[in-house]
Amino acid sequence: HLASLLHRVVDMAKKEEDTNPPILYDDQKFYQELWNQLARIYASPRVVRRGDISPESRVRESGHRLLWPPSAACSDDTKSIEDSNGIPPETGAGSPGWITVTEQGIQQSFDLTRVMFSRGNITEKIRFGHKVVQEGEIVLDMYAGIGYYTLPALVHGKAKHVVACEWNEHAALALRYNLKANGVDDKATVLEGDCRVVAREHNLINFCDRVSLGLLPSCEGGWATAVQALRDVSGGWLHVHANVPDREIDVWQFWLCTSLLSLVQQNPSRPRWVVVCTHLERVKSFAPMIHHYVADVYVGPFDLRPNQVDMKSGQAGILCHGTDFRPCPQTIEPPSCALSLDGRLHQKWMMNESGDLK
Repeated sequence: HLASLLHRVVDMAKKEEDTNPPILYDDQKFYQELWNQLARIYASPRVVRRGDISPESRVRESGHRLLWPPSAACSDDTKSIEDSNGIPPETGAGSPGWITVTEQGIQQSFDLTRVMFSRGNITEKIRFGHKVVQEGEIVLDMYAGIGYYTLPALVHGKAKHVVACEWNEHAALALRYNLKANGVDDKATVLEGDCRVVAREHNLINFCDRVSLGLLPSCEGGWATAVQALRDVSGGWLHVHANVPDREIDVWQFWLCTSLLSLVQQNPSRPRWVVVCTHLERVKSFAPMIHHYVADVYVGPFDLRPNQVDMKSGQAGILCHGTDFRPCPQTIEPPSCALSLDGRLHQKWMMNESGDLK
């Protein structure tokens, strides 16, 4: 395929050189023909240059750039889509960068030049929709994106309602589109903006059974909001995502539970609450010896603790093998993946809305 492509482009260049008078070959025109031929060979409607996501991008903007076709605004002989850095001026359904990925029967559409997407999360999407979320629950998705976990919760988990927060306007546009495309738009409320801010503005307190915190590399900045959202009477579940060094996984779990218990104790109306991490799911590799993990954490009244495990009221810890409870140490040092003003994860957008750790 590649040899055929190069032959076609070279033949085109020779035709240009043989004209009388000769035409100086335009690099831009050359590349347009290159991408055009590549698209034809692979029967693809577009050619995309793969890009990375900047760790400084709080909205997780896609680094992918569209090379072919040229956008409507750049379709003449002197311009190409590269003149706009590979981001078409138009977006939404039918635009050059708009694609649809179908997983477990759920359609997920988005603009690949503006919104990130990870296929590596598919196992967690399946688990969340088929095993975690229970029918009739109210779920808060604090980092909804295009509906990575909101859609499985509704379509497969049969949640009664999901409140989905998202601060990337392009992801929010795709989220609303996907809710309608999958026939569940009447069971979701989309709140656009910083989840910590909109939660306060809409009084998202004491209302839900389960919270998804699917932000990487850390969702620590949203823990306080998540704890407040759980019902006073029954508590609920937090599903905490993080990129954690494998050698620190036990430390991270203990530190997570201790931190959540500290947040619980700030509310005097929840005196007998406990925090128990009942399951740890390894989702995918992030880097050598670092993986994307999800901790399933019960935060709620002592009397409703999972499996009525033997523990004391007001405690926090890890549940191993369903019955073996390991209480958190009295003192524990934060792991290297904890947010810190001078540590590895120091980006202010991951902390509280004010950019601090308080």
